[in-house]
Amino acid sequence: MARALLEINAKRIKENVKALYRFSRKKIIAVVKADAYGVGVEYVAPILNEMEEVDSFAVACAREGVQLRELGIKKEILILGGVLEEELGIIEDYELTPVVSDREHLRVLGERPINFHIKYDTGMGRLGFLKEIIEDDRIVGVMSHLSSPADKEFSLKQIKEFEEIVKHYPNVKKIHLESSAGVIYNVPYTTHIRVGLAIYGEKPLKNYPISIKPALKLRAKLISVKEVPENYPISYSRTYITPKKTRIGIVAFGYADGLMKSLSNRGYLLYKGKPLKILGNVTMDMTIVELGDTEAKVGDYVDIVNEERSFTALAKDAKTIPYELMCDLSQRIERVVIGECIEV
Repeated sequence: MARALLEINAKRIKENVKALYRFSRKKIIAVVKADAYGVGVEYVAPILNEMEEVDSFAVACAREGVQLRELGIKKEILILGGVLEEELGIIEDYELTPVVSDREHLRVLGERPINFHIKYDTGMGRLGFLKEIIEDDRIVGVMSHLSSPADKEFSLKQIKEFEEIVKHYPNVKKIHLESSAGVIYNVPYTTHIRVGLAIYGEKPLKNYPISIKPALKLRAKLISVKEVPENYPISYSRTYITPKKTRIGIVAFGYADGLMKSLSNRGYLLYKGKPLKILGNVTMDMTIVELGDTEAKVGDYVDIVNEERSFTALAKDAKTIPYELMCDLSQRIERVVIGECIEV
């Protein structure tokens, strides 16, 4: 068995997608950029691809789009990060759909018969036209992005501004604005939702109204268990000194695997549901925990994320966001899909 293991629950992913669809009553554009948020696109995309609720996929760049095509994905693949001249051949060869958000992207496309979505900046201050209306028969979709879904007043302002823009595109097939968090607004004039985080059961907002459940379990093995005396230094820089004789465990998981150093001396891992305090600095390949009176032994798994503690909860302890934690997951973590054959 692997020293570190990420279990991807296919049944849960499908249940979450269906819950998002039932709530929104809209087809889903599955965002699988950045290696499916670090989970592993080769594992996640095939699960989503077989679902009728998933209409298309979205990635950041052409290279990620190629990877999806090579995985056998036939559905539309949006390239969210614009059109670079050197990527044009790939976009054509692999039948990818770029998102145009700048006049330069239009110049690169020229007169080529490439359908595209057009993006508007309604308050994100990142990619997108402001209010300029583009007349082009190749436009098949219009999109924008909510910058602060938890801020209702500002989000409603963006939604209203985008509504005025889409009136100029009466013939487009896809209008999308809502993200995993943004789905709470149930925007009446959009045709699709564009979600990533919620697929894994990570709730992006407090009091999230959609019944989604954790689909990921991350764990790593104990590679050493020992007892150290009172007043004994733990880890680099001796930031923790034992106040008494202490039973410690060394977990084969460190910041190179995605456990942020900010969790040093303040975070915890889990053994059979019991929290194990992180002692001292998290190191590159290992983390030291206090085992207390548990029965933990070498070779046992310790949970980092599980049913009881999501990446969102772990991120709160690390003073970051779940996206960062997930995207930092190392390639040396073994991935395994479970629940593949269970009907949803």
